[in-house]
Amino acid sequence: MELIEEKVPLGRLTTVGIGGPARYFARPSSVDELEEALRWAGAEGLDVFTIGLGSNLLIADEGVDGLALRLEGELAAAGVEGERLVAAARRTRSACTARARRVSAASSSPARSPARSAAECG
Repeated sequence: MELIEEKVPLGRLTTVGIGGPARYFARPSSVDELEEALRWAGAEGLDVFTIGLGSNLLIADEGVDGLALRLEGELAAAGVEGERLVAAARRTRSACTARARRVSAASSSPARSPARSAAECG
């Protein structure tokens, strides 16, 4: 499967910069790619781990014996749906708050408070 890489060092994906490799690694950027990776992992009997921004993540020197996922593209985006700010993986609360403020300022109708919108997306 071309989406899956082997023995990818994970330390570079954490803020502390340490940790061993993932046995398998994928960066799905769409729901279809994510589903494909999860089906593959299930068929192989692998555990699946998700890596976000890496700020609260410690990885053992031995690495991860399974499939590590780093969500990208539409899976890591934030957007507005009606009156809700919707955020996917890897979005910080500050990014959500900034987005909520921009939407609120541009809106001609009363908007929800940026703090509440940010809390819903995080």
